[in-house]
Amino acid sequence: MTTKKSHLWQLIACTTALLVVAALAPAWADNGKREDGAGKYANLTALWWQWVFAQPAMDVDSTNTNPVLDSTGDYADVGQEYGIGPANKFFFLAGTFGGDVVRTVTVPHRKALFFPVFNIDVDNAVDPPTDNTVPELRALAAGFIDALTTMYTTLDSVPVDLWRVKSPVFDYTVPDEDSIYDYFGLVGPQFDGRINPAVSDGYWGYIPPLPPGEYILQFGSTAADLGFSLNVTYYLTVE
Repeated sequence: MTTKKSHLWQLIACTTALLVVAALAPAWADNGKREDGAGKYANLTALWWQWVFAQPAMDVDSTNTNPVLDSTGDYADVGQEYGIGPANKFFFLAGTFGGDVVRTVTVPHRKALFFPVFNIDVDNAVDPPTDNTVPELRALAAGFIDALTTMYTTLDSVPVDLWRVKSPVFDYTVPDEDSIYDYFGLVGPQFDGRINPAVSDGYWGYIPPLPPGEYILQFGSTAADLGFSLNVTYYLTVE
């Protein structure tokens, strides 16, 4: 685990219920077989990564401006203040690069929540750079996700469904300064500007628009062989 794309920080976890694994297995298998990146929510997973990579990563007032590094929820809405995705109908949530966090977030009314359970982006922006083909990138991504050991999620103590989704091939652009690569000290032309091709694999959760009010979203995951674990609590206010 020495290159950028094998760092545990890429394994961003968010939501599912271990208690309903058996019931959800058909949905997992159906989406997991979509090698062409055309499964349910596939385009949204690519958009989620593009959103994450586009946000600067700077430590400000004891937290960070990138939603994955944000320790409070203060920057959960960066780049999506009024929603995101087709017709701005979604509000993305992020996990962490490992470890525990509690966030307090206000969600715009009439926005569906979309977030990764346990996921990874794989491309050739590594140190040293590689020249993997798309099938090779997909195989690397699948290997990480197959290492998942356990997951759980609840919204107000009610389990949340999930899907395993392979993204289409996509590209993303990082900021000229204070990119997430800069934050982790990764330097080189392969980490600058537009990165292409990229693919993602992982488990994702979707929650339809919630009525105004307060909610608690809790989730976690482990990948024992990778030494990865995560527990996240979101205190959500929909208004």
